[in-house]
Amino acid sequence: MNYNLLFYFKVLGETEHFGRASQILHIEQPSLSQSIKRLEKELGVALFEKRGRNVTLTEHGRAYHQQISKAFEAIDSATLELYRNAKLETITISSVHSHPKSRFSSYVTQFLGLPGNEHIKISIFERHTQQSFEALRNQACDLIVCSSKNEADDLVYIPVSRNRVLLIVPLDHPLAVHDEIDIREALSYKFIYPFPITGMRTIFEKLFAELGTLPPIALEAESVNFTASLVADNVGIALSPDSEHLQMYDIKKINLTNEASTFYHYLAYPRNKSLSPAAKQFVSFITAETAGRPDAREDV
Repeated sequence: MNYNLLFYFKVLGETEHFGRASQILHIEQPSLSQSIKRLEKELGVALFEKRGRNVTLTEHGRAYHQQISKAFEAIDSATLELYRNAKLETITISSVHSHPKSRFSSYVTQFLGLPGNEHIKISIFERHTQQSFEALRNQACDLIVCSSKNEADDLVYIPVSRNRVLLIVPLDHPLAVHDEIDIREALSYKFIYPFPITGMRTIFEKLFAELGTLPPIALEAESVNFTASLVADNVGIALSPDSEHLQMYDIKKINLTNEASTFYHYLAYPRNKSLSPAAKQFVSFITAETAGRPDAREDV
């Protein structure tokens, strides 16, 4: 079915006047008349009937006109949505799984709520830190939130928040009597190691590098929750970022006095790659928001 024929029919059905319809369509009246006759021939149904010098829709023509009008409304709506989406700027962020105290989610909410940012959409995908570095290399995202730095890539790092890693042990573990210890006191116990792809593995190795040794290994685990469940089952003890999910398990959280137990969540992006205007705007917002926060400074 020819789109133009249907549009001509729609306009003529609204005006029921060949002269006015011709003016609206910017075509000659004879051409419009021939187009309508062609459409009626294709359909095998009379759509209009003459009434003096004007025309009026037949019963079948009126019913058909109502449906065609709805179809054109849907087309107009789809076209408008297309234009809106085409103007929508998307920032894609690959982020570490567990950053409940990083304030990052609240920054995202604040940024999107600012006047003038209605055209910006932020898509966040959860990945481990090493996977986020890979996503950034492969241009699968614009920015990343990571829990450690990667010296192999030339990235700009903006500290979003400062955090401390905890030691978690079963409730009946000998170390459970402590609220705070030096990690050296735990060296004789088997540890659940973080998977190598996680940011926690980098933090884990940095902490024990200060001691010049590694503790015995029970096994490796990938997620904070799975690690906590293993600790609760007396499989071993572990290092963990603080998380509200830890309270679901029968474990004791112990603060560490070691300087290397401090770690940061960073917003990072390639130093030598141009960011989209929206991504630049978001980076500027994060930089301004964290500039005055003591918990987002590495020199404290």
